[in-house]
Amino acid sequence: MAANQPNSSLFTYVDDAANTWNKRGPIDAAINAVDGSTALTAGEPVWTDSPSHSCRKAVYVDTASTFRSKKFPVYTSAAFAALPATLAVSVQGSATSVTYALSQKIAEKQRQAKTSRNLIDHA
Repeated sequence: MAANQPNSSLFTYVDDAANTWNKRGPIDAAINAVDGSTALTAGEPVWTDSPSHSCRKAVYVDTASTFRSKKFPVYTSAAFAALPATLAVSVQGSATSVTYALSQKIAEKQRQAKTSRNLIDHA
């Protein structure tokens, strides 16, 4: 029985402000067909998630048998809007795919610039 191993690569990510980044994500035919991924853009910075800065993601869950979930980045806002209701996900250690249902769409979060508060100088 063939086993699917988890692999990843850098893909071009276009944020909500139309800036181009490179973002690491899974290499999986089913996921890559719906996540809007394209080859990385040389010279662009790498997007790294943090608590105040995270890319848009999709979460799919196998609600029928294993209750496992699959979370992955969605590289364009058009792909985010067009995510399918179900996805045939490759499961590590299995030769067959499992149908997962869309559970959650997590929107992008970016740091917001704020003006500083200037205190009055006292003599």
